[in-house]
Amino acid sequence: MMPAPRKQSPSSPATSRHRPGGPATSVNPAVAARVRQLATQAERRCAIADYQARHAAGQQARVEALLLEAIAALADLLGTPGPHPSRPA
Repeated sequence: MMPAPRKQSPSSPATSRHRPGGPATSVNPAVAARVRQLATQAERRCAIADYQARHAAGQQARVEALLLEAIAALADLLGTPGPHPSRPA
């Protein structure tokens, strides 16, 4: 004798109310709009952070170049023979 067929559980795929595409096909339009809004905000924050990082790196490079110029100018002033403006001759 064959056993009786078992009842499907409410969570089994055979009794699922979702379409084959999964739950993403039945997302509330307001929820989808909010997801898009949050994604756009995240992209904007990433773009701003990238800009700020590039800007800071550019400023750092300019400061370092000015510092090297100042060091070279001081080395020239201190390394040249002859009377120095701060020393009496």
